[in-house]
Amino acid sequence: MAERIEDLQFEGLKIIQDPNGYLFTSDSVLLANYVRFLPKSKVVEFCAGSGVISILLSKKQKPSKIHAFEIMKAPFLLMQKSVKLNNLEDMVVPVNEDLKNASNLLGRGYADVVVCNPPYIAKDNAVHQEITVKNVAVNELLVSFEEVVSSAEKLLKFGGKFFLVHRVDRLVDVFSVLRKYKIEPKKLNIIYPKEDFEPVVFLLEAHKGGKTGLRVEAKTLASKLNKA
Repeated sequence: MAERIEDLQFEGLKIIQDPNGYLFTSDSVLLANYVRFLPKSKVVEFCAGSGVISILLSKKQKPSKIHAFEIMKAPFLLMQKSVKLNNLEDMVVPVNEDLKNASNLLGRGYADVVVCNPPYIAKDNAVHQEITVKNVAVNELLVSFEEVVSSAEKLLKFGGKFFLVHRVDRLVDVFSVLRKYKIEPKKLNIIYPKEDFEPVVFLLEAHKGGKTGLRVEAKTLASKLNKA
């Protein structure tokens, strides 16, 4: 496996990636810049890949601990190395495990915050894909969005926050599944790549057991949020 160290351009943080494998995208940076939580919160990341979101959150916010779940071995090993490279062993805990087992490992109601950049291509459209790091990152091959939400519901405390980035064409699916598991969408930020372009992704904050009422935030251009 080839390795390349990249500067995240924030407080000296670096990330190790495989140039021949799946590389993190601007969606991960958008999400890391969007997430907000109280100091000393217990945070869990699902679908962590090589760990860029957890590594950025370790410095952008003030968590007590971040458990970063990644089921694929190759990106998990890179995440381990990146955590050590940044001296974050006391803050970020890489976990090579199926996220559906998170509540069994950490306990129901453990987390104040769950963060996820999930695969965005629906399971029904991904059934013929080969199991590779790249394919698993973008297709619901090993986990569906409903399984992500179900796992987050088990893991979150009542009132806990769920942050995610997803594609605009899945917005109705996302809201429907969140409501099913009583995680209420509270803040929606639709990201536009450029002025006069149609949006591709959105950022969302949802609360477990939250009251109804959604705030749609002001129009945001990707360039305003995608710098680490």
